[in-house]
Amino acid sequence: MTDWSHLSHAYGRADNVPALLEQLEPDPAAECWEELWSHLYHDGTVYSASFAALPALTSTAAGWEPEDRVMVLSLAGAILAGARQPHGAGDVLERYAAEISALLRLCEQSLRSPALADDPSGFVHLLQATLAFENVPIWDENLDGLIDEEFQVRCPGCDAELFIAMGEYGFFASGEDYATEVNARRTPLVPAHPAELVGLASRLHSTADDAGHKTVAEGLTYLFGTAACTECATTFTVADRVAR
Repeated sequence: MTDWSHLSHAYGRADNVPALLEQLEPDPAAECWEELWSHLYHDGTVYSASFAALPALTSTAAGWEPEDRVMVLSLAGAILAGARQPHGAGDVLERYAAEISALLRLCEQSLRSPALADDPSGFVHLLQATLAFENVPIWDENLDGLIDEEFQVRCPGCDAELFIAMGEYGFFASGEDYATEVNARRTPLVPAHPAELVGLASRLHSTADDAGHKTVAEGLTYLFGTAACTECATTFTVADRVAR
């Protein structure tokens, strides 16, 4: 039995966490999610109560349909990604190995759910959670740009800050506010050919493509493709700069 009074979250003692966990529902817009995220994963920080909540989050996910698990799996993934940060608990992966194994299995089921075919954002969040459950650093927290249709990086040649656009505005690099500046300088991105992707990049692309998320799959080819700086013309791999 967990003694929540001896644990803490973003606002102090964690006595109220069990009640918050009991209020969870599949609807991602439900108020309970904002409150629980704020308590257990506040501005990227995790707490002792965050890890203690993993068994309950696992049980909740197991009781819901695959398409309803996006929020609960995303929160669990964020907590585990946070465990690797300086403020996290180094032994959490070992302590909650059974839960993590179950969460990974549940996440893989959800990624294959046809009901998520029209939810690319949810699909990307599940991809990110999968990487957290697999203990894959960097990309368990940095795929959100595929949802926002933008990454921010620094040029390896001149250290200029660049926007990498991937979506509604096109596929290019720019050092200016391209959304408001009509004449903002842009250099086109060069996507990687799917057949040339290797390792994690290949697996992510195949997962998205096989699930019918063509937009996500396309975004991944640009993420693992190349860009050129608008300031100094240095060419670089986008993913390498995002990782830094």
